Amino acid sequence: MTIILKFNDISTRGELADFLNVPRGKLTHVLYVEKVDSYYESFEIPKKNGEPRHINAPTGDLKSIQKKLALALWEYQESIRSGEVLSPFGKNEKTSKLSHAFEKKKSIITNAVIHRNKRFVYNVDLENFFDSFHFGRVRGYFAKNRYFQFPNEVATVIAQLVCHNGCLPQGAPSSPIMTNLICQIFDYRILKIAKKYKLDYTRYADDLTFSTNNKVFLDEQEAFHEELFREVKSAGFSINNKKSRLQYKDSKQKVTGLVVNRKLSVDRKYCRDTRAMAHALYANGSFMIDGQKGTLKQLEGRFAFIYQLDKYNNKLECKPEPSDFQRLCRSLNSREKQYQKFLFYKYFHANDKPLVITEGKTDTTYLKAALKNLYQEYPYLISKKDDGEFSFNVSFLRRSDRFRYFFYLSPEGADSMTKLYDNLFY
Repeated sequence: MTIILKFNDISTRGELADFLNVPRGKLTHVLYVEKVDSYYESFEIPKKNGEPRHINAPTGDLKSIQKKLALALWEYQESIRSGEVLSPFGKNEKTSKLSHAFEKKKSIITNAVIHRNKRFVYNVDLENFFDSFHFGRVRGYFAKNRYFQFPNEVATVIAQLVCHNGCLPQGAPSSPIMTNLICQIFDYRILKIAKKYKLDYTRYADDLTFSTNNKVFLDEQEAFHEELFREVKSAGFSINNKKSRLQYKDSKQKVTGLVVNRKLSVDRKYCRDTRAMAHALYANGSFMIDGQKGTLKQLEGRFAFIYQLDKYNNKLECKPEPSDFQRLCRSLNSREKQYQKFLFYKYFHANDKPLVITEGKTDTTYLKAALKNLYQEYPYLISKKDDGEFSFNVSFLRRSDRFRYFFYLSPEGADSMTKLYDNLFY
Protein backbone atom coordinates (compact mmCIF):
# COMPACT_ATOMS: atom_id res chain seq x y z
CA MET A 1 0.00 0.00 0.00
CA THR A 2 2.92 2.34 0.64
CA ILE A 3 3.90 2.06 -3.03
CA ILE A 4 0.41 3.06 -4.15
CA LEU A 5 0.43 6.18 -2.00
CA LYS A 6 3.74 7.30 -3.58
CA PHE A 7 2.46 7.01 -7.14
CA ASN A 8 1.52 10.66 -7.49
CA ASP A 9 4.88 11.72 -6.02
CA ILE A 10 6.80 10.58 -9.12
CA SER A 11 8.61 13.59 -10.56
CA THR A 12 11.13 12.24 -13.12
CA ARG A 13 11.39 9.59 -15.82
CA GLY A 14 13.90 7.71 -13.68
CA GLU A 15 11.53 7.63 -10.70
CA LEU A 16 8.78 6.30 -12.96
CA ALA A 17 11.09 3.48 -14.08
CA ASP A 18 11.97 2.70 -10.45
CA PHE A 19 8.32 2.69 -9.42
CA LEU A 20 7.43 0.23 -12.21
CA ASN A 21 10.49 -1.89 -11.37
CA VAL A 22 11.90 -1.36 -14.85
CA PRO A 23 15.65 -0.71 -15.27
CA ARG A 24 16.18 2.93 -16.18
CA GLY A 25 18.36 1.98 -19.13
CA LYS A 26 15.69 -0.34 -20.51
CA LEU A 27 13.03 2.37 -20.33
CA THR A 28 15.32 4.80 -22.15
CA HIS A 29 16.15 2.15 -24.76
CA VAL A 30 12.46 1.44 -25.45
CA LEU A 31 11.58 5.14 -25.70
CA TYR A 32 14.50 6.63 -27.58
CA VAL A 33 16.61 3.87 -29.17
CA GLU A 34 14.24 1.20 -30.48
CA LYS A 35 11.32 3.69 -30.43
CA VAL A 36 7.90 2.70 -29.11
CA ASP A 37 6.15 2.20 -32.46
CA SER A 38 8.65 -0.49 -33.48
CA TYR A 39 7.31 -2.82 -30.76
CA TYR A 40 3.84 -3.20 -32.29
CA GLU A 41 2.41 -5.89 -34.51
CA SER A 42 -0.82 -5.20 -36.38
CA PHE A 43 -3.55 -7.57 -37.52
CA GLU A 44 -7.30 -7.72 -38.07
CA ILE A 45 -10.09 -9.74 -36.48
CA PRO A 46 -13.70 -9.80 -37.73
CA LYS A 47 -16.43 -7.91 -35.89
CA LYS A 48 -19.90 -9.39 -35.43
CA ASN A 49 -21.07 -7.56 -38.54
CA GLY A 50 -18.21 -9.02 -40.57
CA GLU A 51 -16.22 -5.78 -40.79
CA PRO A 52 -12.53 -5.93 -39.80
CA ARG A 53 -11.39 -4.72 -36.38
CA HIS A 54 -7.84 -3.33 -36.47
CA ILE A 55 -5.68 -4.53 -33.59
CA ASN A 56 -2.29 -3.05 -32.69
CA ALA A 57 -0.66 -5.23 -30.03
CA PRO A 58 2.62 -4.38 -28.29
CA THR A 59 5.38 -6.97 -27.95
CA GLY A 60 8.48 -7.61 -25.86
CA ASP A 61 9.68 -5.05 -23.32
CA LEU A 62 6.99 -2.51 -24.21
CA LYS A 63 4.21 -5.00 -23.51
CA SER A 64 5.78 -5.85 -20.14
CA ILE A 65 6.09 -2.16 -19.19
CA GLN A 66 2.49 -1.44 -20.23
CA LYS A 67 1.22 -4.32 -18.08
CA LYS A 68 3.09 -2.99 -15.04
CA LEU A 69 1.79 0.52 -15.65
CA ALA A 70 -1.79 -0.72 -16.10
CA LEU A 71 -1.64 -2.68 -12.83
CA ALA A 72 -0.21 0.30 -10.96
CA LEU A 73 -2.96 2.57 -12.32
CA TRP A 74 -5.68 0.09 -11.42
CA GLU A 75 -4.40 -0.27 -7.84
CA TYR A 76 -4.12 3.51 -7.52
CA GLN A 77 -7.68 3.91 -8.82
CA GLU A 78 -8.93 1.40 -6.22
CA SER A 79 -7.13 3.28 -3.46
CA ILE A 80 -8.92 6.47 -4.55
CA ARG A 81 -12.29 4.70 -4.61
CA SER A 82 -11.73 3.31 -1.11
CA GLY A 83 -10.82 6.74 0.24
CA GLU A 84 -7.21 5.85 1.02
CA VAL A 85 -6.01 8.56 -1.35
CA LEU A 86 -7.53 11.98 -0.78
CA SER A 87 -8.10 14.71 -3.31
CA PRO A 88 -5.52 17.52 -3.14
CA PHE A 89 -8.45 19.67 -2.00
CA GLY A 90 -8.90 17.52 1.09
CA LYS A 91 -12.13 15.84 -0.01
CA ASN A 92 -12.59 12.10 0.24
CA GLU A 93 -13.77 11.70 -3.35
CA LYS A 94 -14.45 8.44 -5.16
CA THR A 95 -13.94 7.85 -8.85
CA SER A 96 -16.72 6.90 -11.21
CA LYS A 97 -18.16 3.37 -11.12
CA LEU A 98 -20.41 3.92 -14.12
CA SER A 99 -18.04 2.06 -16.43
CA HIS A 100 -18.46 -1.71 -16.61
CA ALA A 101 -15.84 -2.57 -19.25
CA PHE A 102 -12.27 -3.51 -18.33
CA GLU A 103 -13.14 -3.49 -14.61
CA LYS A 104 -12.56 -6.31 -12.14
CA LYS A 105 -15.78 -7.87 -10.81
CA LYS A 106 -17.71 -6.16 -13.61
CA SER A 107 -18.87 -7.48 -16.97
CA ILE A 108 -21.54 -7.20 -19.63
CA ILE A 109 -23.84 -8.83 -17.05
CA THR A 110 -23.41 -6.08 -14.43
CA ASN A 111 -23.82 -3.54 -17.21
CA ALA A 112 -27.02 -5.07 -18.60
CA VAL A 113 -28.82 -5.92 -15.35
CA ILE A 114 -29.31 -2.23 -14.55
CA HIS A 115 -31.48 -1.90 -17.68
CA ARG A 116 -33.54 -5.05 -17.15
CA ASN A 117 -37.34 -4.90 -17.51
CA LYS A 118 -37.56 -1.23 -18.56
CA ARG A 119 -40.14 0.49 -20.76
CA PHE A 120 -37.46 2.12 -22.94
CA VAL A 121 -33.82 1.21 -23.55
CA TYR A 122 -31.74 3.70 -25.53
CA ASN A 123 -28.34 2.58 -26.89
CA VAL A 124 -25.74 5.07 -28.11
CA ASP A 125 -22.46 4.07 -29.76
CA LEU A 126 -19.35 6.26 -29.75
CA GLU A 127 -17.49 6.31 -33.06
CA ASN A 128 -13.76 5.43 -33.26
CA PHE A 129 -13.55 5.21 -29.48
CA PHE A 130 -9.86 4.40 -28.94
CA ASP A 131 -8.71 6.78 -31.70
CA SER A 132 -10.41 9.62 -29.77
CA PHE A 133 -7.76 9.38 -27.04
CA HIS A 134 -4.88 11.11 -28.80
CA PHE A 135 -1.39 11.74 -27.43
CA GLY A 136 -2.12 15.27 -26.20
CA ARG A 137 -5.28 14.14 -24.41
CA VAL A 138 -3.43 11.39 -22.53
CA ARG A 139 -0.53 13.65 -21.60
CA GLY A 140 -2.88 16.42 -20.53
CA TYR A 141 -4.84 14.09 -18.26
CA PHE A 142 -1.77 13.00 -16.27
CA ALA A 143 -0.45 16.55 -16.12
CA LYS A 144 -3.69 18.21 -14.97
CA ASN A 145 -5.83 15.61 -13.18
CA ARG A 146 -5.98 16.38 -9.46
CA TYR A 147 -4.95 12.86 -8.44
CA PHE A 148 -1.79 12.86 -10.57
CA GLN A 149 -0.55 16.34 -11.56
CA PHE A 150 2.68 14.86 -12.90
CA PRO A 151 5.47 17.13 -14.17
CA ASN A 152 5.44 17.51 -17.95
CA GLU A 153 8.35 15.04 -18.35
CA VAL A 154 6.51 12.21 -16.56
CA ALA A 155 3.17 12.90 -18.25
CA THR A 156 4.92 12.90 -21.64
CA VAL A 157 6.72 9.60 -20.98
CA ILE A 158 3.46 7.90 -19.92
CA ALA A 159 1.78 9.13 -23.10
CA GLN A 160 4.72 7.89 -25.18
CA LEU A 161 4.53 4.45 -23.56
CA VAL A 162 0.80 3.92 -24.11
CA CYS A 163 0.18 5.61 -27.47
CA HIS A 164 0.81 4.21 -30.97
CA ASN A 165 0.61 6.37 -34.08
CA GLY A 166 -0.59 9.25 -31.94
CA CYS A 167 -3.45 7.58 -30.03
CA LEU A 168 -4.35 4.72 -27.70
CA PRO A 169 -4.10 1.43 -29.62
CA GLN A 170 -6.84 -1.16 -29.46
CA GLY A 171 -4.98 -4.28 -28.34
CA ALA A 172 -2.59 -2.80 -25.76
CA PRO A 173 -2.94 -3.90 -22.10
CA SER A 174 -2.72 -0.28 -20.94
CA SER A 175 -5.46 1.14 -23.18
CA PRO A 176 -8.52 -0.09 -21.19
CA ILE A 177 -7.53 1.50 -17.85
CA MET A 178 -6.47 4.67 -19.68
CA THR A 179 -9.88 5.08 -21.31
CA ASN A 180 -11.70 4.50 -18.02
CA LEU A 181 -9.57 7.02 -16.15
CA ILE A 182 -9.93 9.72 -18.78
CA CYS A 183 -13.69 9.09 -19.13
CA GLN A 184 -14.50 9.58 -15.43
CA ILE A 185 -15.46 13.24 -15.77
CA PHE A 186 -17.31 12.44 -19.00
CA ASP A 187 -19.35 9.75 -17.20
CA TYR A 188 -20.32 12.15 -14.40
CA ARG A 189 -21.50 14.77 -16.89
CA ILE A 190 -23.52 12.22 -18.88
CA LEU A 191 -25.04 10.93 -15.63
CA LYS A 192 -26.12 14.46 -14.73
CA ILE A 193 -28.00 14.72 -18.05
CA ALA A 194 -29.49 11.24 -17.58
CA LYS A 195 -30.83 12.09 -14.12
CA LYS A 196 -32.47 15.21 -15.51
CA TYR A 197 -34.56 12.97 -17.79
CA LYS A 198 -35.04 10.22 -15.14
CA LEU A 199 -32.79 7.77 -16.97
CA ASP A 200 -30.43 5.08 -15.64
CA TYR A 201 -27.00 5.27 -17.29
CA THR A 202 -24.04 2.90 -17.74
CA ARG A 203 -21.11 2.77 -20.12
CA TYR A 204 -19.38 -0.30 -21.51
CA ALA A 205 -16.35 1.06 -23.41
CA ASP A 206 -17.91 2.85 -26.40
CA ASP A 207 -21.49 1.69 -25.67
CA LEU A 208 -23.62 4.14 -23.70
CA THR A 209 -26.92 2.73 -22.43
CA PHE A 210 -29.88 4.63 -20.97
CA SER A 211 -33.14 3.15 -19.72
CA THR A 212 -36.31 4.31 -18.01
CA ASN A 213 -39.90 3.43 -17.14
CA ASN A 214 -40.87 7.07 -17.55
CA LYS A 215 -43.77 7.21 -20.03
CA VAL A 216 -43.05 10.79 -21.12
CA PHE A 217 -39.53 10.00 -22.32
CA LEU A 218 -40.78 9.78 -25.92
CA ASP A 219 -41.83 13.42 -25.69
CA GLU A 220 -38.46 14.38 -24.20
CA GLN A 221 -36.29 12.19 -26.42
CA GLU A 222 -35.29 14.91 -28.88
CA ALA A 223 -34.31 17.38 -26.14
CA PHE A 224 -32.33 14.67 -24.35
CA HIS A 225 -30.49 13.72 -27.53
CA GLU A 226 -29.53 17.34 -28.21
CA GLU A 227 -28.02 17.73 -24.72
CA LEU A 228 -26.28 14.37 -25.01
CA PHE A 229 -24.87 15.22 -28.44
CA ARG A 230 -23.43 18.51 -27.16
CA GLU A 231 -21.75 16.83 -24.18
CA VAL A 232 -20.36 13.98 -26.28
CA LYS A 233 -18.93 16.46 -28.80
CA SER A 234 -17.50 18.64 -26.02
CA ALA A 235 -15.70 15.58 -24.60
CA GLY A 236 -13.98 14.91 -27.93
CA PHE A 237 -16.19 12.03 -29.08
CA SER A 238 -18.76 11.59 -31.83
CA ILE A 239 -21.95 9.51 -31.94
CA ASN A 240 -22.33 6.72 -34.48
CA ASN A 241 -25.95 7.29 -35.48
CA LYS A 242 -26.09 4.02 -37.44
CA LYS A 243 -25.67 2.02 -34.23
CA SER A 244 -27.76 4.20 -31.92
CA ARG A 245 -31.32 2.98 -31.34
CA LEU A 246 -34.35 3.23 -29.06
CA GLN A 247 -35.80 -0.15 -28.00
CA TYR A 248 -39.34 -0.58 -26.71
CA LYS A 249 -40.61 -3.00 -24.08
CA ASP A 250 -42.82 -4.92 -26.52
CA SER A 251 -39.78 -5.72 -28.75
CA LYS A 252 -36.50 -7.49 -28.05
CA GLN A 253 -34.33 -5.16 -25.97
CA LYS A 254 -30.59 -5.87 -26.03
CA VAL A 255 -27.77 -4.33 -24.01
CA THR A 256 -24.17 -5.30 -24.84
CA GLY A 257 -25.44 -8.45 -26.53
CA LEU A 258 -27.81 -9.58 -23.75
CA VAL A 259 -31.60 -9.61 -23.90
CA VAL A 260 -32.94 -7.58 -20.95
CA ASN A 261 -36.73 -7.63 -21.38
CA ARG A 262 -37.43 -9.68 -18.23
CA LYS A 263 -34.46 -11.66 -17.02
CA LEU A 264 -31.03 -11.51 -18.63
CA SER A 265 -30.67 -14.03 -21.43
CA VAL A 266 -28.64 -14.83 -24.52
CA ASP A 267 -30.24 -14.38 -27.90
CA ARG A 268 -31.75 -17.69 -29.06
CA LYS A 269 -30.00 -17.45 -32.41
CA TYR A 270 -26.64 -17.28 -30.63
CA CYS A 271 -27.50 -20.49 -28.74
CA ARG A 272 -28.70 -22.25 -31.91
CA ASP A 273 -25.58 -21.23 -33.82
CA THR A 274 -23.35 -22.44 -30.98
CA ARG A 275 -25.14 -25.79 -30.87
CA ALA A 276 -24.80 -26.14 -34.66
CA MET A 277 -21.07 -25.39 -34.48
CA ALA A 278 -20.63 -28.06 -31.80
CA HIS A 279 -22.59 -30.59 -33.86
CA ALA A 280 -20.38 -29.90 -36.89
CA LEU A 281 -17.29 -30.33 -34.71
CA TYR A 282 -18.42 -33.69 -33.35
CA ALA A 283 -19.45 -34.96 -36.80
CA ASN A 284 -16.67 -33.56 -39.00
CA GLY A 285 -13.87 -32.57 -36.64
CA SER A 286 -14.15 -28.88 -37.57
CA PHE A 287 -16.64 -26.00 -37.73
CA MET A 288 -16.93 -22.51 -39.18
CA ILE A 289 -17.37 -19.23 -37.32
CA ASP A 290 -17.68 -15.86 -39.06
CA GLY A 291 -16.73 -17.55 -42.34
CA GLN A 292 -13.47 -18.96 -40.98
CA LYS A 293 -12.43 -22.25 -39.42
CA GLY A 294 -13.13 -22.08 -35.70
CA THR A 295 -11.06 -23.27 -32.74
CA LEU A 296 -11.93 -25.18 -29.58
CA LYS A 297 -11.10 -22.06 -27.58
CA GLN A 298 -13.62 -19.97 -29.52
CA LEU A 299 -16.37 -22.54 -29.11
CA GLU A 300 -15.67 -22.97 -25.42
CA GLY A 301 -15.89 -19.20 -25.06
CA ARG A 302 -19.40 -19.24 -26.53
CA PHE A 303 -20.52 -22.09 -24.27
CA ALA A 304 -18.97 -20.40 -21.23
CA PHE A 305 -20.80 -17.17 -22.09
CA ILE A 306 -24.16 -18.95 -22.24
CA TYR A 307 -23.41 -20.86 -19.03
CA GLN A 308 -22.43 -17.66 -17.24
CA LEU A 309 -25.89 -16.22 -17.89
CA ASP A 310 -27.65 -19.39 -16.75
CA LYS A 311 -25.56 -19.48 -13.58
CA TYR A 312 -26.36 -15.81 -12.87
CA ASN A 313 -30.10 -16.36 -13.30
CA ASN A 314 -30.01 -19.56 -11.22
CA LYS A 315 -28.48 -17.65 -8.33
CA LEU A 316 -31.20 -15.01 -8.56
CA GLU A 317 -34.02 -17.55 -8.66
CA CYS A 318 -33.04 -20.41 -6.35
CA LYS A 319 -29.61 -19.64 -4.86
CA PRO A 320 -28.30 -23.23 -4.65
CA GLU A 321 -25.66 -24.11 -2.10
CA PRO A 322 -22.24 -24.30 -3.80
CA SER A 323 -21.53 -27.70 -2.22
CA ASP A 324 -24.69 -29.30 -3.60
CA PHE A 325 -23.02 -30.51 -6.81
CA GLN A 326 -25.08 -33.67 -7.18
CA ARG A 327 -28.44 -31.91 -7.23
CA LEU A 328 -27.13 -29.26 -9.58
CA CYS A 329 -25.68 -31.83 -11.97
CA ARG A 330 -28.93 -33.76 -12.11
CA SER A 331 -30.88 -30.60 -12.93
CA LEU A 332 -28.78 -29.38 -15.83
CA ASN A 333 -30.91 -27.58 -18.39
CA SER A 334 -30.60 -28.27 -22.11
CA ARG A 335 -27.98 -25.54 -22.66
CA GLU A 336 -25.86 -26.82 -19.77
CA LYS A 337 -26.07 -30.36 -21.13
CA GLN A 338 -24.71 -29.06 -24.43
CA TYR A 339 -21.79 -27.48 -22.56
CA GLN A 340 -21.25 -30.75 -20.64
CA LYS A 341 -21.08 -32.62 -23.95
CA PHE A 342 -18.54 -30.14 -25.29
CA LEU A 343 -16.35 -30.46 -22.18
CA PHE A 344 -16.41 -34.25 -22.57
CA TYR A 345 -15.28 -33.87 -26.19
CA LYS A 346 -12.54 -31.40 -25.25
CA TYR A 347 -11.01 -33.38 -22.38
CA PHE A 348 -11.60 -36.97 -23.45
CA HIS A 349 -11.66 -36.91 -27.26
CA ALA A 350 -9.86 -33.87 -28.70
CA ASN A 351 -6.93 -33.91 -26.26
CA ASP A 352 -3.57 -34.14 -28.03
CA LYS A 353 -1.85 -35.77 -25.03
CA PRO A 354 -2.79 -38.73 -22.82
CA LEU A 355 -4.90 -37.47 -19.91
CA VAL A 356 -4.03 -38.50 -16.36
CA ILE A 357 -6.88 -38.40 -13.81
CA THR A 358 -5.88 -38.71 -10.16
CA GLU A 359 -7.92 -39.28 -7.00
CA GLY A 360 -6.99 -35.90 -5.57
CA LYS A 361 -5.17 -32.62 -6.30
CA THR A 362 -2.08 -33.52 -4.28
CA ASP A 363 -1.57 -36.70 -6.34
CA THR A 364 -0.94 -34.55 -9.40
CA THR A 365 1.69 -32.56 -7.50
CA TYR A 366 3.49 -35.71 -6.39
CA LEU A 367 3.41 -37.25 -9.88
CA LYS A 368 4.84 -34.11 -11.48
CA ALA A 369 7.61 -33.93 -8.88
CA ALA A 370 8.47 -37.61 -9.40
CA LEU A 371 8.58 -37.23 -13.18
CA LYS A 372 10.88 -34.23 -12.94
CA ASN A 373 13.21 -36.21 -10.71
CA LEU A 374 13.19 -39.23 -13.03
CA TYR A 375 12.92 -37.45 -16.39
CA GLN A 376 15.92 -39.28 -17.86
CA GLU A 377 14.25 -42.65 -17.22
CA TYR A 378 10.89 -41.67 -18.72
CA PRO A 379 11.65 -39.54 -21.81
CA TYR A 380 8.31 -40.46 -23.37
CA LEU A 381 6.50 -38.88 -20.40
CA ILE A 382 8.63 -35.79 -19.76
CA SER A 383 11.50 -33.91 -21.38
CA LYS A 384 13.87 -31.20 -20.23
CA LYS A 385 14.39 -28.19 -22.50
CA ASP A 386 17.63 -26.29 -23.06
CA ASP A 387 16.53 -23.51 -20.71
CA GLY A 388 16.05 -26.01 -17.86
CA GLU A 389 12.26 -26.01 -17.98
CA PHE A 390 10.33 -29.28 -18.16
CA SER A 391 7.79 -30.22 -20.80
CA PHE A 392 5.23 -32.89 -19.95
CA ASN A 393 4.13 -35.26 -22.71
CA VAL A 394 1.00 -36.07 -20.73
CA SER A 395 -1.68 -33.73 -19.36
CA PHE A 396 -3.31 -33.77 -15.94
CA LEU A 397 -7.02 -33.16 -15.37
CA ARG A 398 -7.59 -29.91 -13.52
CA ARG A 399 -10.44 -30.28 -11.03
CA SER A 400 -11.93 -26.84 -11.51
CA ASP A 401 -15.24 -25.83 -9.93
CA ARG A 402 -16.79 -25.78 -13.38
CA PHE A 403 -15.64 -29.31 -14.20
CA ARG A 404 -16.90 -30.53 -10.82
CA TYR A 405 -20.25 -28.87 -11.48
CA PHE A 406 -20.79 -30.63 -14.78
CA PHE A 407 -19.38 -34.05 -13.87
CA TYR A 408 -20.00 -34.22 -10.12
CA LEU A 409 -16.44 -34.64 -8.95
CA SER A 410 -15.73 -34.36 -5.25
CA PRO A 411 -12.36 -32.76 -4.40
CA GLU A 412 -10.69 -35.98 -3.21
CA GLY A 413 -11.12 -39.75 -3.01
CA ALA A 414 -11.58 -42.86 -5.11
CA ASP A 415 -15.34 -42.45 -4.90
CA SER A 416 -15.09 -39.43 -7.19
CA MET A 417 -13.35 -41.59 -9.82
CA THR A 418 -16.27 -44.02 -9.83
CA LYS A 419 -18.76 -41.19 -10.21
CA LEU A 420 -16.76 -39.68 -13.05
CA TYR A 421 -16.69 -43.03 -14.84
CA ASP A 422 -20.44 -43.50 -14.36
CA ASN A 423 -21.11 -39.96 -15.52
CA LEU A 424 -19.05 -40.28 -18.68
CA PHE A 425 -19.82 -43.75 -19.91
CA TYR A 426 -23.36 -44.53 -18.70
